[in-house]
Amino acid sequence: MKAVIDRFEDNNFAVLELNDQPGNMLIVPCSELPDNAQQGDVLSYQNGQWLLDRNETIQRNNEIEELFNNLLSNDE
Repeated sequence: MKAVIDRFEDNNFAVLELNDQPGNMLIVPCSELPDNAQQGDVLSYQNGQWLLDRNETIQRNNEIEELFNNLLSNDE
């Protein structure tokens, strides 16, 4: 299962959006996430633990940046 960190909430919880079910959110304790996890990171759940997927996070960030730049160029 893969998910993206949507946001962090009070009381040390993270809200994850599940990739296989867009709009479906999962709330997990921050203690279950990698120490350096941050908003927007892609995670995969393997063998009972959440792992950072750095390559997919970079790819996702690049796609978002490209979409944003396209919006800006279409606005002019």
